[in-house]
Amino acid sequence: MIERLNSSRHCAITSPARWLTLACSVLMSTSVWVFSANAQAATTNAAPTSTNSCVAQLVTDPDSGLFITSDTPYLSTQADVNCYAWQMFIGMNWPVDPAWPAKKDLAGEPDRKATFSQWGVPADPSKPLNTASVWGSYKSASTIFLPDAKEPEDWGVTTPKPASCPSSGTVLVPRVLSAISKSGHHQKNHSTPESFTTDLGDKIMEATGGWLTDQAGNLVYFEQKVGKAEFDYIKKHKLYDADQQKVVATDARQYPAGINLPTGKALNLRNPPSTPQHQDELGSFELKAAWRILTGNTGLYHRYVTSSAWVYNPITDHCTEQVVGLVGLHIIHKTERFPDFVWATFEQVDNVPDSAAATTTTADNTGTSPQGFSFNNPDCAKTGEDCTPNQARIDCQDGKCKALYPLNAKVQVTRVNPIAPSINDLNTAVQQWIGSATANQSVFQYYQLVNVLWDGSPNLPAHAPGSGATIPLAYGSFESTNSIPVANTTLETYAQEDSCNSCHQKATIAGSDTLASDFSFLLRQASSPAKGTTQKETRAK
Repeated sequence: MIERLNSSRHCAITSPARWLTLACSVLMSTSVWVFSANAQAATTNAAPTSTNSCVAQLVTDPDSGLFITSDTPYLSTQADVNCYAWQMFIGMNWPVDPAWPAKKDLAGEPDRKATFSQWGVPADPSKPLNTASVWGSYKSASTIFLPDAKEPEDWGVTTPKPASCPSSGTVLVPRVLSAISKSGHHQKNHSTPESFTTDLGDKIMEATGGWLTDQAGNLVYFEQKVGKAEFDYIKKHKLYDADQQKVVATDARQYPAGINLPTGKALNLRNPPSTPQHQDELGSFELKAAWRILTGNTGLYHRYVTSSAWVYNPITDHCTEQVVGLVGLHIIHKTERFPDFVWATFEQVDNVPDSAAATTTTADNTGTSPQGFSFNNPDCAKTGEDCTPNQARIDCQDGKCKALYPLNAKVQVTRVNPIAPSINDLNTAVQQWIGSATANQSVFQYYQLVNVLWDGSPNLPAHAPGSGATIPLAYGSFESTNSIPVANTTLETYAQEDSCNSCHQKATIAGSDTLASDFSFLLRQASSPAKGTTQKETRAK
């Protein structure tokens, strides 16, 4: 049950036995949604602010129907969307059912026996966390879009280790990292560090094609994950084949909606689901992550989501086992309320100083990063290195790109737009809440929401996007907190002046400069069957 608590009334809500009896006070100017007891209802002593109201409503019971949802259960305001972003972060980063990957169908299913008090708490702070998350069990884009349009393996099958990796190792979580750009994936743009060609636009390549090197001189590695509903849609319609993408995008008789990724079903706000929703109902989830190498730096493990991983350098063809730490995460979700996706982005708090201050605000309230910032050196001018902020690693002209720096040259990253004060307040409240629940041991208290992009008034055509839909896709006007561009310092390092939609509205299918791919760049990674090979023969290989 959900009731809206309006600012103009003083009320008491008494429900049947399975619900809590809730008393509520006048809530100033803030509207709050209060959930049923089995969905972890907001407590009656929540302060009358959107920040504390959000914390009171965040769900940490994986058996709740409001833990991972097909749409937002909140109002359509920026504060509520920001709160929904944190709910997605909790659900996506919850441990996956431990029976995966032995039971592949359990990929994407949260561990329903895990507790919030142990969420992100390392068994040994000197060792990597090595707990597979819900999103970590999602399908990797690199295993969906294969050479020669080969049909991908089933849902839940893990990413195979590259042949150049050692035959033995201690990697417990099935994680393989092989991309040194957000869009990198067995593509020609990584064939050589000196020069390469690309079919992506110059501006997009600035955001996704330029590698990122941290202050330790190590490359950052990226991965892209896809939820089950979207993966099933791609596989059902054979969108891993570039040729078939064009058919789906243009054949109005068979596919009147064109490329139309699954939409999360709408929630009945007065009667939300009391039990977990099936993954097929959740709609399209895409996640993009950035990882830095932390091997041997055990003093930092307790501040990061850490994982042992096979790290494959696509330029040197060298594969090693490394401990990596999560530094950036995009979560995007397509729902009935957000048919053009809701776009949330998070960072580890030690990435860079906020542009409005000299140091970060960390969960332990020290105001500094214990071993310096991961991507910024405040004393860079004393080193003799190039200290130009956010200097692109590549120069792209007419689809041809040239490297400007060696791969190990450190990037001096700054945050172009400061995180909004209201989001800083929300982050502080959530971080303190996580710390309090976990005896200040959870790694997740060292992560922060940067911003959320969403469309408050989408106006869709009858069949959206529609057969033959061309870019740019536009259903309405996107908005964000304080109208600040939504950008991540690790995922849009070189293009922080624009929000996600400025590029994703121009996302096209493989082999086309005009046909829309429903805001997703992933489809561009598809290839065509080898010449003279039928789709049936491709599947058989």
